[in-house]
Amino acid sequence: MSDDGYVLGYSEAEHRRLRAQARLLQPWTESFFRSGGLREGMTVLDLGAGAGDVSMAAADIVGAAGHVVGVDRDARSVERATRRAQEAGYSGRVEFRTAALDDFDADTRFDAIVGRYILLYLPDPGKTLRRLTRLLRTGGVVIFHEIDMTEAQPTWPACDVWDDSYRLVAEVFRAGGAQPGFGRRLHPTFVDAGLPAPEIQSFTPVGAGSESMIVDWLAMSLLSLEPALTATGLTLPAGLSYDDSLGDRLGAALDEQGSQIVGPAQFGAWTHTTESSSFR
Repeated sequence: MSDDGYVLGYSEAEHRRLRAQARLLQPWTESFFRSGGLREGMTVLDLGAGAGDVSMAAADIVGAAGHVVGVDRDARSVERATRRAQEAGYSGRVEFRTAALDDFDADTRFDAIVGRYILLYLPDPGKTLRRLTRLLRTGGVVIFHEIDMTEAQPTWPACDVWDDSYRLVAEVFRAGGAQPGFGRRLHPTFVDAGLPAPEIQSFTPVGAGSESMIVDWLAMSLLSLEPALTATGLTLPAGLSYDDSLGDRLGAALDEQGSQIVGPAQFGAWTHTTESSSFR
């Protein structure tokens, strides 16, 4: 487990997982961003930029006239994200800075603040959001994509190997101080930050059997979580191990039961600031 409570860590394997996860989440993130009001020419602040995929997705929407600043506390992540953005042709449009969110400041005033899977890790997300929204212009946009991993019965017919494995993710997140069901808390978090009540949408990925992208997502997540799971005393179900066979074994268990999978629910929330917003 990393010393800042980010239970997935910052390894190269975790960055590969983030890139794979980004491909799965791209349609929902883009939908939330566009519905929330991200437009061409905007300047955007991306919180918890990680591998850089969200910053680049925002850059695709705001175009050549826009600009995106991604912030992450891990210097290795910033270095990797910067290299990826340069190689993908985003130089001059996307930049990354190393800073803890509670310490970050900028002379720039942004048109939008966005983030994906970041508020769930913050000790006091309302307080952090209240401070950072001071960097917005009046009328600026706040858009967050969060997750709910607390589905009690994610497979039908029930596949115990999958259900028990999936449950470990929420358990280790809680043990590390994160909130695996944070998507359900977006409304009170926005209000606590002094923002107008947000509009909220939710989508749920559903798959069937070993060919579902959800299988790769869970296997890669468990591999990144191995140090945190071990430190917390949580173990994989019998017959599973932390190696390249994990995804195949999870998929085989689903195929054996003929199970359909309900993946983690995706929540998007957005609002526009006003002159009367209480953080001003």
